[in-house]
Amino acid sequence: MTRRHLLAAAAMAGALAVTSIARADEPTVLKFAYPGPLQSWPATKGVIPWAKKIKEATGGQIEITLYGAIANYRNVYDRLLNGVADFGFGTFGSLGNQFPRSSVTGLPLLADNSVETGLSLWRMYASGVIADEYSRVKPISMFGFGNSGFHMAKPVTKLQDLKGMKVLSGGRSVGQVVELIGAVPISTTPAQVYEGIDRGLAAGTVTTWSGLEQFKIAPLVKYHLDMPFGRSGGWFFMNKDSFARLPAKAQQVIDSLLICGDELSAQMSKEADAQDDADRDKVMAQPGQVHTALTAAEIKTLERVLAPMADEWVKATPDGAKVLAAYKAEIARIRKH
Repeated sequence: MTRRHLLAAAAMAGALAVTSIARADEPTVLKFAYPGPLQSWPATKGVIPWAKKIKEATGGQIEITLYGAIANYRNVYDRLLNGVADFGFGTFGSLGNQFPRSSVTGLPLLADNSVETGLSLWRMYASGVIADEYSRVKPISMFGFGNSGFHMAKPVTKLQDLKGMKVLSGGRSVGQVVELIGAVPISTTPAQVYEGIDRGLAAGTVTTWSGLEQFKIAPLVKYHLDMPFGRSGGWFFMNKDSFARLPAKAQQVIDSLLICGDELSAQMSKEADAQDDADRDKVMAQPGQVHTALTAAEIKTLERVLAPMADEWVKATPDGAKVLAAYKAEIARIRKH
């Protein structure tokens, strides 16, 4: 080989080395499937700041980008399992019976707020009580949503008014409550509620105040009745293969409790309660809104009417008694601190 050829080969090798270094310096971009509105609070106060922490803690090595068009609430879990997305956000209510033990949060008259729901759920996972339900994914956070109530287009100021009304609801436990008080549940996802009410397919829905705002349902419903429903849960999961492909440092960052897990679950749940309070005030500031709380007598009635739900849940759920006891114990521990 001539000197000229040697110099050309050396130059080419140098160029390839530079290209290799440049590529090594490029961040690994991970897709986060987000089926809700990208301006909603789980994105703006949850996913986006959390992704920023991940990027900073990995020195820019990991970049997480939200994608709203690659999944909806019904298929986001499957899209995550199939590797269409690396991360996903969804609700347990939209997953049917795929997480039967975790559905304990849907039982009424137990948790008083979202922190009790989300933090208890995460700690039951972390302690192994419900861990086997999550063997196909890597959980990042589990959290509660604000308190659900009845939000109706027709006048409703007491439980008796709901008899025979069709009500859009998500999740088996919510549907059971609706049915036990004499209304007719119609299963749906959050994104389908507006159309269902607008087309007259139902008289209203069960959702949180934040749900009314996020999905622009508030203009359709003017009558709001509080209800001690169980708390619907939300989740951030990661595809296990996507996690396994990450460099060790990035894995350690994601595993750190400083930015995921217990702390993120508590943070998200606190945000849920704060956002729900703010959205309630926003809805009630609009003209013609009627907000009614249940009387003490109505709550006593509910305690009697809904009592069979817990017994049925325990019988139908693997390790049901153990899970229910663990959930109550976690709630009690949170209330002490």
